[in-house]
Amino acid sequence: MLQIKCPKFFLVIVAVLGVSSSLVANAETVSEENLHMPKWLIVHAGMVLPVPGKPPRRNATIVVRDGRIVEIRDGQIDATQIVTDASSADVETLQLLDKFVLPGLMDMHVHLSFEFGVDGQQNHGASEEYAREHRSSMDDVYNFVTAQDNARKTLMAGYTTVRNVGSDGWHIFALRDAINDGNIVGPRILTSGYTIHAGADSGPGACTGVESCRRAVRAQIDMGADLIKVYGTCSGSKPCGYETAPAVFLEDELRAIIETAATRELKVAVHAHGTAAINLVASLGVASIEHGSFNDAESRRIMKKNSVYLVPTLSVHDNIKKDIVGAKEPMLGIMQNFRDKHGPGMLAAHKAGVKIASGSDAGVSQHGNNAHELEYYVEYGLTAEEAIVAATVNAADLIGMGDELGTLEPGKYADLIAVDENPLENISALMDVAVVVKGGQIVKAPK
Repeated sequence: MLQIKCPKFFLVIVAVLGVSSSLVANAETVSEENLHMPKWLIVHAGMVLPVPGKPPRRNATIVVRDGRIVEIRDGQIDATQIVTDASSADVETLQLLDKFVLPGLMDMHVHLSFEFGVDGQQNHGASEEYAREHRSSMDDVYNFVTAQDNARKTLMAGYTTVRNVGSDGWHIFALRDAINDGNIVGPRILTSGYTIHAGADSGPGACTGVESCRRAVRAQIDMGADLIKVYGTCSGSKPCGYETAPAVFLEDELRAIIETAATRELKVAVHAHGTAAINLVASLGVASIEHGSFNDAESRRIMKKNSVYLVPTLSVHDNIKKDIVGAKEPMLGIMQNFRDKHGPGMLAAHKAGVKIASGSDAGVSQHGNNAHELEYYVEYGLTAEEAIVAATVNAADLIGMGDELGTLEPGKYADLIAVDENPLENISALMDVAVVVKGGQIVKAPK
């Protein structure tokens, strides 16, 4: 049974689960038959990339038992040669001889309950008086439905694991747990709760001073956060998000946040655009810099030294390209500077030895379009292979799950996708995923 710590939210989420399950049932690529997880899954692949960063293999058979990979054999091995009691065992075979198979992709920066440009948090048909009294519960339920639909889009796009870095309320924890329990279709979710931000009295997640920031982090721990997300600078959509802007937290506050997260072994992801903030938080032991728009040579030196990942989120440039047309100063200059330096900064960081983990900022960018981020990496100078590594091996390492995810190797979860073309030759092939298997469960079957 799904358990929620907030009683009021629990009363309404039961109804939402009933509604959202119908959304899943009506999805074109998801059905009860698709959702069946066989005890044995035999995948015949024309081409397979077991470990991104190493050469692919032709004509191979991937053997999966109880959701985990057992082995990969050369050739097309019949199930009867693998499972001796195949007549009675639960065995299913996927024929993907005309496909390229690789590990499920991972997005390290999504906001599943956000819809860029959609104002969805407005009463939802309730009276003004009722809405004022119940706004928090109403928004949480509405956000659950939004997030559930976006989770499905994300999984169907081939992304089997995501890091949700910032959502308001309880809905994202409910969604994470419902997916883990098998009640709802979606990617594996690791989530922060409210984003920790500098503020004397600006709602949940706000903190000022060491003790306040410790309390804010512990509140997210109590909610069940898998990681802590922090605003180290202003948003890039605000005038205070410029290149030379200072960090919005003081060093002792940031230390308090990071040290408190460490009491529960939680990693910290920091939103940072300006150079000063990037350099400060990278020196303090965070796991990742989100955006990192204006990293410089010193930033790269510190990040490499401290094994800090860069999660670039270049997909936001789709929005900047549209918004810059009508922009006025000071935002016009700030947006142009983003366009000029963000992508080249990502490439410079990569060349300097900073590890890149793919993150699309879906919710600000388009849900289900996550692989467009990888197209940007290639556009700015990474090879297709390096882009795929960023969305598999590196992403798994960032979340501390390299022994479970990121490659197709014995003992790991059977998260795999199939595409029609070789993405090592054309990264855009990942924009049209034909087959998705998550933990041995076929969630998108070949047509």
